[in-house]
This record gives sequence, structure tokens and C-alpha cells, in this order.
Amino acid sequence: MKKLTNYKLQVTRIAFCFLLSAFCIITNAQTEKNIILDSATIQQNELKMTPEIEEAAIMWLKNLPERAYSDYGIEIKDQAQLENLHLGKPIPWYFIVNDKLETVLTFNASRMAEGKTLSLQFINTWNIPVMSDGEPILFEIFKFSDYGRDPYVDGGGINNTIEHFHNYEHKDSIIGSVGVTPLSRGMDYLIIKKENKVFFVEVYDEITGEYFKTEYSFSELINHIKELELRRKEAQMRYYAQIADKTELEMTPEITEMLLSQVYSSHINDSDKSLSDWGIKDRAQLENLHLGKPIPVYRIINENLTFIGKWNMLVMSEDEPLFMTSVAIDDAEQYRCAGGGGAGMAEIIHNYENKELLIGFLGVKSVHGWDYLIIRKDNKDIFVKSYEDATGKVSKTKYSLNEIINLLKK
Repeated sequence: MKKLTNYKLQVTRIAFCFLLSAFCIITNAQTEKNIILDSATIQQNELKMTPEIEEAAIMWLKNLPERAYSDYGIEIKDQAQLENLHLGKPIPWYFIVNDKLETVLTFNASRMAEGKTLSLQFINTWNIPVMSDGEPILFEIFKFSDYGRDPYVDGGGINNTIEHFHNYEHKDSIIGSVGVTPLSRGMDYLIIKKENKVFFVEVYDEITGEYFKTEYSFSELINHIKELELRRKEAQMRYYAQIADKTELEMTPEITEMLLSQVYSSHINDSDKSLSDWGIKDRAQLENLHLGKPIPVYRIINENLTFIGKWNMLVMSEDEPLFMTSVAIDDAEQYRCAGGGGAGMAEIIHNYENKELLIGFLGVKSVHGWDYLIIRKDNKDIFVKSYEDATGKVSKTKYSLNEIINLLKK
């Protein structure tokens, strides 16, 4: 195993996946309802910048531990910068959905093909530029829900996007952004309205390293995403073959610190009410975090159970489950944070009567990859649904791999 050398740069990525775990079709107190939009009739969703929102955005950054600056790509020259913070224009965040209202969270041409119509759906989330004396600091993500929590606030943006965005000549024409890949934090494409026409501008081209160079119509954007999907699938299959025999994860001090420091920095600034909503009794629990056993994650590809280079594990405090977290290995054998979830699933796994037999998770539809638990009993692999609506617990029904495959074909 190669030594982890860049884990701090990867820490920011898990925060999005914690945010993603809360995404669903919900209403916002500031909007009448979620509106399904297409590229011809797109309307701008405006965030009312109340003093409470401004204070929350500024206090999130001011209260962020200095050790976490590098996690978010923040460069603070001196503390005076933190006394002169101001916010730019909020950018509403959209997902691409098909006519079944299934969200295209990643490049997924097959899901696009299932729907006859593709459109944009606002997800009650904004990217807000944060500046100090006119200099860009970072994007902050603001999400609102009806679940009684305070607005979710987190750092956003990757690839130094905020600096390039600050100098982008058409930034005053932006009416939204589109999130396609989880790691982009909603900034894959900007939605620009010029001369009553809507364009989708690619934020960052990984091949050329250029920002804001390519413009697409909505139909051109969809074709572009489909092309990227084909390339991604080819690379993915090469990757799966490369890491097929790496299902055992050695929990090095570097990996442990990477995961725990991310969880800590993601929640240390939460209000007491938000901590309670997460199931955290008091802040002292955040000072005593430890990890459970890493469990490999699989998907069914070409009717084969395939390891995807990811492990899920519990985040514990005082032997109580708080969260789920994940770590993944890339094709250079480097490790990165890879998402997580709240207390609900952590508690279900922790209380599962056969958790000692757990050897894997099977992801079918969920982002996190824990639709099914894989347990090994009497030298047989048994699959059970990780959550049963009727009981709120792991299902009692058992399946073989072939039965799971047949269920997916229906």
C-alpha cells in the first residue's frame, strides 16, 4: 500500500456527500414549491438575503478552525480578512431530471434515456460567493429544508473555481448552476442568460485545464454528458479490474485521521439544535470519535458482484453510532473520503443482530451503496435489504445473488 500523501486535499469532498445524503424532493420556506424547469422557460430562484442568512454565512467561516482552512482550499492572509467579509450574489443549484423525476446525480446516459423529457429541478440550495475587501475567499453552500434544522452551511467549490469565477466576464449573467458530478458541489456548468437565450457553460475542463471556455445549448449539454458517460464507463471497468483483489483495507493512521478530522470539521460549527438533529448529545462526543470496521462496497455489473474500491464504516463516540462514513481508493492507490450518512443508517447497522457476519454492502440505487447488506453464513453469501419500511430495521427476508439479479430485471 502506498503512503497517503494528499488526504487533506481530498477531505473537502466528503462534505458534499454528507450534504447529498439529505437531498430529496422537498419544499423551501422561501419558495412555493419545487418547480420543474426546462432550458427554454428557466426561471431564476432568488434567495432573500436576510440578516440571519448573512450572519450564518459569515459566522460559519469565522468559526471554522484554522486547521481546516486547507481542507476547503481557503487562504486567509491575516485575521483582518475575517472582519471584512461580505457575500456575493447567490447562485441557485439545479439537477438534471428525467420525466420520472429521477435525478441524474452522476453521468448516467442510461437513466437519461429512460425519460422522454429532461429538465432542470431546483434543489433548494445555493452557492454563495464569500469575499473580503473585494477578494474572493470561497463558495459557501446554503441548503434549506423543512426538517426543522438550521440552514445547512458548508464550504464549496473545487479546482480554485472561486478565483476564476471572480474574473469571469459573464458572471453578472449567471442565473444558476448545474450539478452533475458529486465532487463538483453543483458547479459543473453555469447557466447563463444572454440576449434572452440560455447557455450552459462548462466550469472546468479536466482535459485542457480551462475554465468557462465551452458553451452548450441544453440538447448539446445532454449529448456532451452522454459522451462523457461512455468514456467514464470504459475507465471505470479498467479501474474495477485493477482493484478487484484489494477488498481488505488496512486502516492506517493517515486514513483514520482523514476521516475523523472531516467529520469533526463538518459538525463542530453546528448549532446545538443541529447537533441534536444529527443525534449528537453534546459537543464532547465530537472529541471522542472512533471508527468501526471498514466494509467493502459492491455493485452488480454484467451480473457479477463487483468491488468498486470503496468501504463504508461506522463513526462512533463512546460506543454509540453517530454517522456512516466512507473511504475510496483511486487508480493511483491513493485514498480519499467518499461520502457518508447520518445517524439513521449508522444505528440500524450497529443494532443489526448479524452485524458480526457482515462482509459487504451492495449498492443498487442509493448514492452511498448500502441498499443491501451482505452477510456470510455457513459459507454462503446472503443478501438482505438494509432498511425495511415496515420495521425501520434490516429486513428479515434473505436473497441469493441470482435472486437479487432477477429482482433488478423486473
